[in-house]
Amino acid sequence: MAILIIFLCMVAVFSPLPCSAKTLILDGDLESRIKMSQQVSFDVQQGVKTLTFKFALPTEFSNKATSQSIDGLNIKFTPEPVSVVDDIDKFGNRFKKARWENLKQSVNVTISFNAGIKAELRSMESTAAFPLNGISGDDAVFLKPTQMVQSENEEIIALSRRLTANARTTHDAVNAILNWVADNVKYTYNPPQYDAIHTMKTGRGNCQNFAHLSMALLRAAGIPSRIVGGISLKRQWKVPVENGYLVQDMGQGGHAWMEIFFPDLGWLSYDPQQSRQFTSTRHIKQTHGLDSKDINDSWSASPYLPKYSEDIEAVFNNDNINIKLRASKSAPASYIMSNNLMAKAVYEKPLPPVVKPLPPIAKPEPPVRPPPKKKGIVEFGNMEFPTLVDAYQTVGNVATRILDKETAEYVTSRYVYAQAFTVTDAMTMYDISLALRKFGGDGTLYIDVVKDENGKPGFTGERSLPVYLGNIRFRPGYYWVNFVFAKGNEPSPVLKPGKYWIILRHSGEAIVNWFFIPGNAYGDGDDTRSTVKGYKWEDLLNYDFVFKVKGRV
Repeated sequence: MAILIIFLCMVAVFSPLPCSAKTLILDGDLESRIKMSQQVSFDVQQGVKTLTFKFALPTEFSNKATSQSIDGLNIKFTPEPVSVVDDIDKFGNRFKKARWENLKQSVNVTISFNAGIKAELRSMESTAAFPLNGISGDDAVFLKPTQMVQSENEEIIALSRRLTANARTTHDAVNAILNWVADNVKYTYNPPQYDAIHTMKTGRGNCQNFAHLSMALLRAAGIPSRIVGGISLKRQWKVPVENGYLVQDMGQGGHAWMEIFFPDLGWLSYDPQQSRQFTSTRHIKQTHGLDSKDINDSWSASPYLPKYSEDIEAVFNNDNINIKLRASKSAPASYIMSNNLMAKAVYEKPLPPVVKPLPPIAKPEPPVRPPPKKKGIVEFGNMEFPTLVDAYQTVGNVATRILDKETAEYVTSRYVYAQAFTVTDAMTMYDISLALRKFGGDGTLYIDVVKDENGKPGFTGERSLPVYLGNIRFRPGYYWVNFVFAKGNEPSPVLKPGKYWIILRHSGEAIVNWFFIPGNAYGDGDDTRSTVKGYKWEDLLNYDFVFKVKGRV
């Protein structure tokens, strides 16, 4: 069904943010006051002889850009455990360890507190040269290899040296490593392993994988780095860019990021997927350590492990965002936020030579995936997603929390969302599938596939047949919902080579989520947009929706 989208007003033409501008240098402040509630449940169906639960508490900290204060911490247990002890580890992390015996009912633990978080994005100067020398004992601990961060591995060392070969400052070396990780690792759910070598070889992983590989390459270069465990909050914040905003958004739940040591600046916060030299007020720090084994909640039970679940609620009592764009840089391919760090080495020292030849590093497949150049039926898109996101990993009778969470947008709200794809050869379009979840309501869903105009959705294209919400059954998790463009013997539309946008629309009071993958799993940072019920498409999004296109070339 061909469509022409018409608005009874003057249509303004906006040029997109240049594709080369990917690191956005910011000035300003983010400051939030948040009331947090973290509820953990263990579903006891049959008698449990013993259950032990070790969980992290939020911490207070301050560095050059980011600070966090905590007050009003309160912990409630139902039923009351037979013992609760404080556990402070060698890194100063605070845990509680609760133990129950002879349980005949489910267990609920509620951790509530107030968090005050501030990020001050100001220019900083570092004179830390590269390679680093004279790292002190306390900080040198975070140069050690571990089972998850294999910084002594020959391939890790070789890659680290290649990436930092031209670095003359610590800042140069850090950026070279983190840019490579951002460009070569695709976010995926439920990875089979979380260690650095697996991540390097497969080019896939979750936030733990991003952190472990980044830290392995940094430690191999002699730069101390440590993993941070905490909570990410699903509350958008926007960065002004040319003619619009870049929207920062994450799922709500467990998250891992990093801190990197500069001799003259101390420890600075980095999220390999989002920001450098700071983290936003959507990050609540709990712990830090050598790798994720030091930071995660864990539990054990006998004779079986009860089912675990977690629910996190965050109420922003205060949320001030005062940010402006100062400058931009051309790498990595995904959008990254940063404050301005001016680095100048006071001395130069050559890198040590590679002792022996090492095999080349296999480069993971690139993130941009155009449709295959072949004749016949083709399917392409951002097609991988979990039906359900794993909340924990079990080994024997011990379980460890996984720092993954659902990432989806409520797409039948006041915002309209669009995802781009490219056709390289003329293609007859049969259908498009989206990874959705129905929560309720009524009405219909349908999609428009429109031509690109100046980097944004245009006004001409094709409209699918409606899908009635009543025909989508309730089920847990996410699943494909199929939209077709012709019925019966009607001819299917033909797309000419070029860039197109999928726009999900609805009628009635539908309540539907559309799953997304953090980062740019399919295209680049300009390929996902939203708008407030309009045509300007003013918001760039820092993720790609899950979709599948089927047709005949």
